[in-house]
Amino acid sequence: MDPATRVNPPAAKASFPWATLLAAALALVVYASSTLEDRLIFDRLAIRGGEWWRIWTGSWVHFSPSHLAWNLVVFLAAGVWLERISPGPARWFLVIGPLVIGTTLYVADPSLMRYAGLSGLAAGVLALLAFEQLARKVPDPWFWWGVLVLLVLKIAVESQAGQSLFARFSQPEIRTAPWSHVAGVAAALMVHWPRRRVLRRQPSPR
Repeated sequence: MDPATRVNPPAAKASFPWATLLAAALALVVYASSTLEDRLIFDRLAIRGGEWWRIWTGSWVHFSPSHLAWNLVVFLAAGVWLERISPGPARWFLVIGPLVIGTTLYVADPSLMRYAGLSGLAAGVLALLAFEQLARKVPDPWFWWGVLVLLVLKIAVESQAGQSLFARFSQPEIRTAPWSHVAGVAAALMVHWPRRRVLRRQPSPR
């Protein structure tokens, strides 16, 4: 092997973000089917009746076109980027994230009867992307710290206002569920924390 190759190994090929695209496609398919929406939405009474899958599947249901569109914009942008640079963590997050979000809502917000949307996952994917980039010691870390600060501010503002800053709903009684965003960020930490030291030992990107 050429010594220069050992000192400066070629950059790893970016992974194809199939899991993120599949997750987005699932949300679109579910939104197109009222039958699937009814069977998959987080419904506390149905969960108590034994339909435990709703804890995981509620994230793929949406209440309006605006709700779906805004969630997909953030989820796809952050998710594709994340999966291309860190495919393993991105895919693990898509498995455990919905479970952490649904379980947190069930336990921490007992007054919440129905929940739907990718917003908790979108917040978690964005947070995980920021965590991964900061651990890799990328140039201009202030950008990723800014992303995390803005994410926290958004969660706080929506919690106080009781409604989304961007998405609009056909039913005025629908409100945001701040615990879903908190749980999404917590799930991102669960995925990232075990590997942060490994990432920090890697050479800084040029």
